[in-house]
Amino acid sequence: MQPILKLENITVERQGRQILRVDDWRLEAGQNWVLFGPNGAGKTTLLTLLTGYLWPSTGTVDVLGKRLGEVDLSELRRQIAIVSDPLRRMIRGELDGLSVLVTGARAHLNLFGPPTPEEFQLAMETAEMTDTTALLGRSFEVMSTGERQRLMIARALMIQPQILILDEPAAGLDIAAREFVLQTVDHIARTKRPPVIVLTTHHVEEITPTFSHALLLEKGTMFGCGSVSEMFTSSRISTLFDLPIRVTRRHDRFQSTILRKPQTH
Repeated sequence: MQPILKLENITVERQGRQILRVDDWRLEAGQNWVLFGPNGAGKTTLLTLLTGYLWPSTGTVDVLGKRLGEVDLSELRRQIAIVSDPLRRMIRGELDGLSVLVTGARAHLNLFGPPTPEEFQLAMETAEMTDTTALLGRSFEVMSTGERQRLMIARALMIQPQILILDEPAAGLDIAAREFVLQTVDHIARTKRPPVIVLTTHHVEEITPTFSHALLLEKGTMFGCGSVSEMFTSSRISTLFDLPIRVTRRHDRFQSTILRKPQTH
């Protein structure tokens, strides 16, 4: 079987400066990946490459067996769903939850016309699968940030994608809301035909057992690539952040502790 994603000899340059380099990264079927690294490490740039909104300066990007530059991007993007904070902020606040889900099926940010019976049925099934049924009748603007994020994840599933990209889905959430979002992601991964999930974060606490592999990025380069257990060790994460950090794992969840106060610069 062909890899779900394959990047070879990728560089991205802006104004003569290299901002991303990925020599070889492959995501195989059945794997869920974490893109991990400090702010500014290149996670968002890499996601933009995967969705075809940014072109590499060198190298090749293959998505679902199709090489970018040789495929209709509009058709390819119908198989890739992304949940991000900028997208969430573009959703109209007066829309109710049901309407938000239907905009996902139509790949629009607003709802033009009532849902068709097929769209309504799919929205109800998706809401049940993501435990967001209680949000369908509420306005998006009155939902909490965590509720909006869970609904955005449900919205992304309306196109029944093969790849689901979650760009820091728990950013800005309190502990309870973060866990509800992560539980939603875990539940999706256990469905009958789940999409491949790619999560970006810089918090080890957000890495649940759903994720099998991790790509670590530092200043736009690959710092590490492999299984989650191999990547998230105290020594590796300490080097990545240039701080003494203890990484522990309990009940299949990671925790991190900084062992001394960071120096101010």
